[in-house]
Formats: sequence, structure tokens, C-alpha cells
Amino acid sequence: MSLLCGRYFRAGVAVLTLTLAGCSSGNKAPWAAANEKVIEQGKVTGRSRELPSVNVPRLLGDGEPVEASKLSTAMIAPGVSAKLWWGRGALVESVEMQPDAAFPEQTLGEELIIIGQDGSATVQFDGKSLEIAKNEVLYLQPGAKRSVKAGAKGWKAFEVYSPIRLDHLALAGQNTSGLNVTFPDQGVTPSLQPGVVVPLSDIPFTPLTSPEEGKSYKRAASQSQLIWGKNAQISFVRMDPGTQFPLHIHPEDQLTHMLRGKLDQGIVDKLFSFTAPAGNTVYLPGGMVHSADMGDTGADQLDVFWPVRPDYLERAQKQQALYQQVVAADAKPQKLAEGFTFTEGPSWLKGKLYFSDMYFKNPAGGDYTGSPARSRLIVMEPAGKVRVLSSGMQSNGTIAAKNGNLIVCDMFGHRVVEVDPATGRVVRVVLNEINGKPIDGPNDLVMDAKGGLYVTDPQFTPEAKKSQPGKQVYYVAPDGTAKVVIGPGEFAMPNGVELSPDGKTLYVNNTWQKPGENYIWAYDVAEDGGLSKKRQFAKLDLTPTVLESAKPEDRLDSGADGSAVDTAGRYYVATRTGLQIFMPDGTSVGTIFVPQYPVSITFGGANNDILYMVGESSVWSIQTKVRGFRYPEGTN
Repeated sequence: MSLLCGRYFRAGVAVLTLTLAGCSSGNKAPWAAANEKVIEQGKVTGRSRELPSVNVPRLLGDGEPVEASKLSTAMIAPGVSAKLWWGRGALVESVEMQPDAAFPEQTLGEELIIIGQDGSATVQFDGKSLEIAKNEVLYLQPGAKRSVKAGAKGWKAFEVYSPIRLDHLALAGQNTSGLNVTFPDQGVTPSLQPGVVVPLSDIPFTPLTSPEEGKSYKRAASQSQLIWGKNAQISFVRMDPGTQFPLHIHPEDQLTHMLRGKLDQGIVDKLFSFTAPAGNTVYLPGGMVHSADMGDTGADQLDVFWPVRPDYLERAQKQQALYQQVVAADAKPQKLAEGFTFTEGPSWLKGKLYFSDMYFKNPAGGDYTGSPARSRLIVMEPAGKVRVLSSGMQSNGTIAAKNGNLIVCDMFGHRVVEVDPATGRVVRVVLNEINGKPIDGPNDLVMDAKGGLYVTDPQFTPEAKKSQPGKQVYYVAPDGTAKVVIGPGEFAMPNGVELSPDGKTLYVNNTWQKPGENYIWAYDVAEDGGLSKKRQFAKLDLTPTVLESAKPEDRLDSGADGSAVDTAGRYYVATRTGLQIFMPDGTSVGTIFVPQYPVSITFGGANNDILYMVGESSVWSIQTKVRGFRYPEGTN
């Protein structure tokens, strides 16, 4: 019986080319003719490779989706059950363990990747004991002796085995007599070190598709966290709302399971609706053409490939190289201080970090009732020792002045002021009115080479009646004259603002909603500080929680706030997903994950190569391989 053509996978070496392989021209799979037609009409191209010979019982039909509730169930041990789906070389199990349930020690005959979904567990292997929890990953190799005990709240996880475990297939009711699931090691170097628990957030997103055509920014609409062993590869793919994963083929087998959102899955010449509640699952044999059209919240899927895709390895390595130009692979943010209410606006000045600690009643709960009397301006030594420089001002963004003082946005005071960094005393008012009317709530600011200042005003103030006609950006010239350079109606919330090192481009971050959406916007800068040629510089990642918001307008909340640039022109922006980094052309470098939402950032340290991140109640830093840039040079 030939590959792909019957209820069992058999035969010798399978050669998968553009369409199928393993099925002779006289014994093609039922979907072969339609597949070839779609490939020809869509001018689809692909790779070819030889796949190992296996003999595995079939459960899922080729390209025939099923809902998760209809998958096979195996009782692994008392209180331990699993939903199973598999192809030829990889088995996926959605494991659920009741509180304190356990299964005894077993010697693995397969490599195993575990991804925690909920709860916690203790994994014993080879005399070691490891704790694993939600959104953590563990890789184990064949020969490891493993047992698992669920925590007090139970344990849910995906487990991916390669080769397939015949004993678990038997528990699911499959006849495994006389089968051979083994194959030669595929020789791929695993992405994870065996026996080490790794946070899923440490796995970077890799672009899977080319940048969207016709856009001023460079963004892949589909990105994935890729994990692989020697034989199987896991892809946690996230696809942007309203986009398409184009028609494509590859010679590797693919198992797909719906995790979040909704999409229309194209398989050969048919279209299937996939939703997260249904947990739609499908087996796509190598060479089967497929695509996807995302719904209005986008979609997340778990894809498992066998064997490992070399094109995905190449993409992952390219993305990792970009990221490691900025920070070392093992560099992680370090917490320096905590106990604040809502930290904002950091600046490095004369060997110290200055930042605002704004008092809000309950920022975590969305209550931003402020209090200037309870807000503070903080100064911190490099080692993390802090003291209050001043209080009584609901300050926000800060920046160094040319004379060595600190320029501060007094948000609720409707002014920008210059502060003595030694005493905290206000020495002069830099800006308090535009066109004869008070400004509303200055938020962030950046200085150009001449000493002029760009100031954002998103009107985030307690007064119901505002003084200015809308949310704006101002320019204060070196002589003190001020003008509006971005008028009302351009942004829902203009927040962080930054200049490129050559001073020719101004960047503005929109925090949420329309207009502005989840984009970084760029403008050309004129000699007099004026702006022109507004364009989308970069599109920001969004969290699953934001994407699933009930109100469509809330699905654009990137939380984009403070930003920075380095001497090479890379752009850094604090967002809800972490510290997102972009090349000067808008290409994503990657994201530095911070345990607490990083609200604002700045470079500092003796060599200006440490990124400081303030966010909510804490302050963090990470050592980089680059140097930050901001005027005035030499002070911050």
C-alpha cells in the first residue's frame, strides 16, 4: 500500500515534490488531481525532499478537519487523559491531569517537547526534579526516564512526541500490531537544551511570510514562535486580523490545531471555517496545497511539522541574528527597583536615572484618577538605590537639557518645566501655552540638534473641558516660540516621540484606537521644525487579550508609549507585548520580553549601552551591544 493513499502509511522512502509523492501515477490519492489543478492555477512553487519510511495507523483523513471533541481520547493513568492526533512522524497530545494526579516513571523511546497550557507540574527525570508551569517549555530526548505529578490546581499541556508512541495509540484504541514507526535521526540540532525549562516568552517570533505588499512598513502578517527537536518542529503561529497566509505547499507533514480567533482554512479546492472554541484540527500530508484567510481578530494556531522544515530554520536563524546584534542571546532584563505606583519618562543624566512615579488610584484596574500631591520625581543610582527628588507634580516624560538640568512634562500642571536635578526645584517654564491658550497634558518630549523640543499632548488630564482643540504635537524652537506641528484628529493618543540620529525623521507612537491604530508613524522634519510626508513606519504586535477585546476599537491597543533610538538608527518602543525593536527601514528586529509592562525606556550607563525600562511598579535594565542616541549628547 503506498504513502498517502490508504488507511495506513507504508512503503519505502517517500519523495515529496511539488504535489504528492509516494503515490504512483496509477495510484494517486483521491485529492491529487484537484491539488495539481490548484497548484497549476495558483502558480504555486515549493521544495522537494525525501522522507523516511514509516508504517502508522491512520486516524485523520488527508485534509479533513475535525473538531477537538471528536479526537481520540486515551486514559494514560488514573486522573490523566489526553486527546491525540498524529501524522506519520509526530504525535500531539493535549494532556489533562487532575490535581495531584501522577503517572509513573517511563523511559522515553522518543524525543518529547512539553508546552504548559495551564496549572503546574513536577517533572522527575534522570534523578532531577523540575517545576513547569503555564507557558513554559521542556525538551527531553530519547532514553530519559520521566515521571510527572500535577500540582494542586492540576496540569494541562501539549506534548509532542517524535517518533510516535505506539503504546499511547493503543490506549486510544488503535491496532498497533506489527507496525514500525521508527526512522533514522534527521540530524537537526534542537533549538532547546534538553532538561531545561524555558519560558515560552523567551522563544522569539519569526516572520513566516513576506512583508505585506503595498505598505510603507515592512511586516510579515504571520509570525511564529518556533521550537524544534531533531525530528519534529512546533510552530505557535500568530496571524494578523484581516490578512491572508497565501497558498503554499511544502513536503513535510503538518498537523494543525486551532488555538485562538477564527479563520477560513483553504485546503486544496475546499474552504473550512476554523474557530478556537471548536479547536479544529487537521492533518495535511506533505505536498497538499493550503492557505488561510484570517477573521477580524486574527488567529493563533499550533502547527507541528515532521520532519523539521529547513526553510523555517533559515528564517529563525536570520531573525535571531538581527536580534543578537542588539542583545546577547542569554541577556535578560534585570529588576533594579520596585514599589512604585506608575513609573514613566526615564532619562539618564550625569550618571543617574531620573524618572516619574505618577500616582493613579488603580492603574491596573483602569482607574487613572491622579494626584499631583502623591506623585514624585525619582532619582536612582545605577545599582538601584532610589530617592525622591521632588513631589507635588504629576510629571511624565523627562529629558536632559543642554545646560545639564532636567526638562520635565508636568502633565496635570499643563506645562513643560526645567528642573534642577540636584534639588528638584523648578527653575523656569519652557512651555505652557500655544496660540494664547494653555496646553493640556504634555506627555513626552524629544530634543533636536538645535535645542528645539517636540512635545506630545494627548490631553490625558482630569479636566472634562480641554483648553486646546484636540490631541496635538507641539514644536518649541530654540528661541522659545512654539507652534502646533501635528494638529487635532491625527491620533487617538499621540504618546512617545523620538527623532532619528540624523534628525531627519520624527517618530510618533499612537497608544490605542483610531486614528493612528497600532502603528509607529514617521514624518520628514523641515529646517524650521515643521513636519511633512506622514507615513506608517512600523506596525506593532498586539497581545491575544487585546485582539480578543469585545469592542473592535479596543483591538488596536498596543500600549505604545516611550521610545528610544540607537546610533545605528534602530527604533525601540515600549508596548504591552514587550520592548519592540525595528531597523531603520521598519523591519522587525524582535521583542525584549519584560515581566512587567514596560511603559517607557531610555539608554544610559557609562557607555550609554544599557537599556532602562520603567513600567508600572518597577524599574528594569538590560545590557545591550549597541549605544543609544539622543540629544543633547554627552548628558543622557
